[in-house]
Amino acid sequence: MPDFAIDYGLLHEARKDLHELADRVGPRLGDSVFAQVGGVDYPDADPVFGDEELASAFRSLYQQAQHPMDKAEDDLRELGDIFGAIADGYFDVDAQIANGMGMMGASLGLDEWRRKKSEWDFFQEHRGECTPDPDGSVPDFCHATDPGPPQTDFVVDTGDGSVKTHLTLDENYNVVKEETTVISGDQRYTSVSSYSDGGKTQTTDTTFADGSTSHSVTKYFEHGSSATDTTAGDGSTSHTEITLDDNGGGTMVVSGSDGSRTEYKRPDQNAKWETVSDIQPDTDPIIPDA
Repeated sequence: MPDFAIDYGLLHEARKDLHELADRVGPRLGDSVFAQVGGVDYPDADPVFGDEELASAFRSLYQQAQHPMDKAEDDLRELGDIFGAIADGYFDVDAQIANGMGMMGASLGLDEWRRKKSEWDFFQEHRGECTPDPDGSVPDFCHATDPGPPQTDFVVDTGDGSVKTHLTLDENYNVVKEETTVISGDQRYTSVSSYSDGGKTQTTDTTFADGSTSHSVTKYFEHGSSATDTTAGDGSTSHTEITLDDNGGGTMVVSGSDGSRTEYKRPDQNAKWETVSDIQPDTDPIIPDA
């Protein structure tokens, strides 16, 4: 099977190029002598050509060309929008994956620091037990070193951009805020998550590549179950409820303010979510075969 890849950076550049071409084509065609002389509001075309029939033929040519010329500008802009939408869509997906990996890396780094900090604190409290034995050996904890302050900034260079994650910690070194910025060329994705109620509530504000935004609040319950309410920048809302048992299996129901409702199930945490029912606005329910 051949490999398939989409260079969304190239599509993003294509959008800019097509829009710039449309910006050049439209004004140039509209301000050209061809448009001025061929327009019906130009009264002196006959003297310009020196012949009434020739002037009439020129006007007829312009009238036939006018619509394709106007349409060329619109089509170039529309094609650029299509390329841009694809570019932003794929970039946002990759950015969300990178966002998760950035936060995971930050969390792993913080967990490692906590381990070293615990070893260092234990060593400080038990220094008196680090007197060498006759053979010169000391307990392993005596080799602990000061880890210094926790690392709160993590950066991954991707060649044409970066993934940057910044953590804000409370006095007990618990994460209360995560800020991630993903950059690829001049495409940008940002996500800011704040935690409260001992980590049981997560509030996330996201800005996508096309400038659209979303605000979501997630509450976490037993076994990783959760309820999330999301509001998009256009005012539309969605509600997601995930109910899990102790092995990670359960149900997920996603409903939107537009009347949509999709239900999923999985037997355990290693299984994929399978659609049980899908109801979309102004359509009949879709019930997959059992």
